[in-house]
Amino acid sequence: MEEPPRNPKFGLLKCPFALREEVIGNMDFMDAFHFSTLSKRSKQMVRKARYQIDFIKFRFEENIKNDRIEVKIKNNDWLKISMSDSNDPPVRDPTMIDGLKLANLIDEPSDDYRKKLSAHILSIFHFKSTHVHLERNIEHLDDLFLWDIRKQFDCVEVCLSRCDDISPEDLQLVLNNLVSKSYLLEFELNDSSYKYQKPLKYCESLDVRGSCQWLDPENILQRNPQMKDLNLEDLPGEQVNNLLKQWINGEGIGLESMGFEISWYNGIDYPDNVIFDGIDTMETKLTEEQANRMIVIWRHRGRTVDIQRKTDGRFATVHLCHSGCYVWMWHTKFFRNIMQIRSVPKIKKTVVKR
Repeated sequence: MEEPPRNPKFGLLKCPFALREEVIGNMDFMDAFHFSTLSKRSKQMVRKARYQIDFIKFRFEENIKNDRIEVKIKNNDWLKISMSDSNDPPVRDPTMIDGLKLANLIDEPSDDYRKKLSAHILSIFHFKSTHVHLERNIEHLDDLFLWDIRKQFDCVEVCLSRCDDISPEDLQLVLNNLVSKSYLLEFELNDSSYKYQKPLKYCESLDVRGSCQWLDPENILQRNPQMKDLNLEDLPGEQVNNLLKQWINGEGIGLESMGFEISWYNGIDYPDNVIFDGIDTMETKLTEEQANRMIVIWRHRGRTVDIQRKTDGRFATVHLCHSGCYVWMWHTKFFRNIMQIRSVPKIKKTVVKR
């Protein structure tokens, strides 16, 4: 009696590592994910293949039912995975992949499917940039299913709606526990007297919108010596002046730019005598063409001057206009490229009379 034909086995496990890595690296994201759930060995294979992905963002929405993971996969396509609370009814966005179903494919114990799925994705794929986006108040770290998995990110965004505000305690909970290279913060604080004075560990870029009155700018460059880009909206002119002086007096060695934008609805302005009070300014060394290459803001009517640090003699260019105050430090690679631009002499046309 003939034996029934056996199902052919998937032979990738027997292939040389270089070939396995090439095959896995050319899989689609979901194919690689499903392959990683077949066994412990397949999971290790995907991890060792170092499958590269540009971007992942964990979004905690205003309504917990809309929580999701967004992944930028190949060809600039976006993949969205629903991560709503497992206690909610299983009504999920049909345009998203159901995270609960994906988590059920992972043979690992967990009391929260979101933690299990997030841990699996972060362990097998290699992301160039990992972001967290918060649109609701986080009163307890347990509200962040990421907390038990990862505490350091490339960017943390806290963007609450105008009708919501945040307490100093909740703000400290986020800023003191989620370590990030970059912060984008837009919210209102419910305590106008509170000032945040702690250093933001590892922060290289800080962008505060809406209201920055909760942030104490005094000695902020000293508290955050690794800071490269600082952008604060609607900062009072006297505090802008203070920050310029902090840089002039030697703080912020690695600082590359500062921006102090004025929101259109605020109606305030930055007078020259306030911004440059007690600061020695000089005519900018930039040509008009070099200045125009810097940024579109430069084309607005305003005043452009250079300032110099007292400690090492480095220069920075300050542009003051109706939309705000913008500062660029000369030691950056971008600025060095700008300085290499020379104005092209205009060729005088000769008119031949006939």
